[in-house]
Amino acid sequence: MNHRFRNVVIALLLVAGIVAPVWLWMRTPLPENPLASAISGPTPISGTLAVAVDRSLTPVAEIQANAFSEQYPNATIKLTSQSSRPILQLLEHRVAAALIEGALSAREDSLLATLKRPVKRQPVARNGLVLVVNRANPARSVSVAELKAVFSGQVNNWQSLGGSPGKIVACLDGSNLRARVLLSEMLSVKADSLVASAEADMPRLLNRVRDDRNAAAVMTLPAYAAALRSGGYAGRIKALPVSASAGGEPPVEASPETIYTGAYPLSTDIFYLYDPYDPLATGFGAWLAKEGQKLFERGDMAPYEQLVRTIILK
Repeated sequence: MNHRFRNVVIALLLVAGIVAPVWLWMRTPLPENPLASAISGPTPISGTLAVAVDRSLTPVAEIQANAFSEQYPNATIKLTSQSSRPILQLLEHRVAAALIEGALSAREDSLLATLKRPVKRQPVARNGLVLVVNRANPARSVSVAELKAVFSGQVNNWQSLGGSPGKIVACLDGSNLRARVLLSEMLSVKADSLVASAEADMPRLLNRVRDDRNAAAVMTLPAYAAALRSGGYAGRIKALPVSASAGGEPPVEASPETIYTGAYPLSTDIFYLYDPYDPLATGFGAWLAKEGQKLFERGDMAPYEQLVRTIILK
């Protein structure tokens, strides 16, 4: 009986040894990457991503979006700057990401905290605000304290700032609400307490400074640089160097270099806010933090982190 059972077991093993290889050879092969084949929809490098952008950041955002799509043809980045409130678009789920000037205000921070899914915040670049005046204005520089006095209404004559006698006409871009918020935070003045006229848009603000020697306008460095390149304002306007304190450190001119090092007093960070559960939003954020760093310089900004360059000597 034991011998018979042993013979049956051996026979079954022999049959299995023949049938199993034949079945493996004849069966339909599985995909090389079954996990990837099961995934559908957007990925970190494919799909469509809607990004709300502060108006002042639109030019550099277009550079980044185009470069990303060139690198990853299956990915489309749609920028929206129609609204001056990118955070609102993010809250209403009209976009999955936003690119904004400066850190969130306390109110914006509390509103984002109400979302069921957390929003990730990632600093991606550095920028600065500049005080732009008419080229004929003899004023040579301004301190942060003097700037605060001007935009709080305490100082209203250019003679107090080393210029010719004349009433200071402080003005801002009325379409850029975040620039007003940033300026108020830098000067420690409430946004609704700033004493300045609001021009309808950036072109009108630039025209005001070009045509009025008493005008003093605050704008971003990229906006000022773009105006100089346009040809209509070169030789007609200038940005005053700014010192951190009156009579203390020497004034510093705004440039991507001085903004990156922190030497320029009116510097700020650019933040990318996104839904971490959205694959393409996460992928675009990774791009901005790496390949996109050198592209921010093309937008007259400073990268958040300088990329390490390796030189190979042969």
